[in-house]
Amino acid sequence: MKKTIWVILAALSTLLILTGCSSNSSEHKSSASSKAELVKSSSSKEKHSESSSEKESSSSSLSSEVSSSSSTQSSENLGEDRGGYVTTPEAMRGTWYSKGEDGMQKLVISEHEITLISADGETNHAVLYKRTKDTPSDVSESERQSKEEWRSAGNIGTNGISMRGWYQLQGGGEHFFTHEEEINGQKVPLVLYGFGANDLTDYVYYPSEDLANQQSDAKYDDINYKF
Repeated sequence: MKKTIWVILAALSTLLILTGCSSNSSEHKSSASSKAELVKSSSSKEKHSESSSEKESSSSSLSSEVSSSSSTQSSENLGEDRGGYVTTPEAMRGTWYSKGEDGMQKLVISEHEITLISADGETNHAVLYKRTKDTPSDVSESERQSKEEWRSAGNIGTNGISMRGWYQLQGGGEHFFTHEEEINGQKVPLVLYGFGANDLTDYVYYPSEDLANQQSDAKYDDINYKF
């Protein structure tokens, strides 16, 4: 009887051991399978992310090219016979002053615009354009007034600008040149302004009001004055 009981107990122990091993094996396989699925999913997400990044980069590059092309086109063809802006010499840009019989005049020059301000505050503003067609003669007064600030302009060498009214048919227009003189032992930049059919100077503009006042009666040997 005792022998039979021991046999039964031994059989039960063996069965329990086998069941435990089988369970551990299943859990191990399940864990390995889950890890494999996780790695596969992660790899798939990375590939998708890389693909999306490439698409976004390509789209951004294309957008930049289109924007650049559009910008170039708009600067070269502004419509209404304007083939882009005329750029002033860098040394000419800024605010300048000239003291005349009527008082202090001001000249403001930016990259594509020139503004003359008289002693009594009257402003003459000009936007510099390249004209692509000949100036028409049959233009209405309202059309002329609508283009009052437009100028048909061009560069004179590397240090000058000439301009005339957008619909101006006669006359030489206006011209500006950078210049330099020695004043009180120092080199001082100037802007020479004139109007008419020649390059003679009507006004000398200085970089400050003090200099303009100080040099109001000065004449320089290397400047061709109109008067």
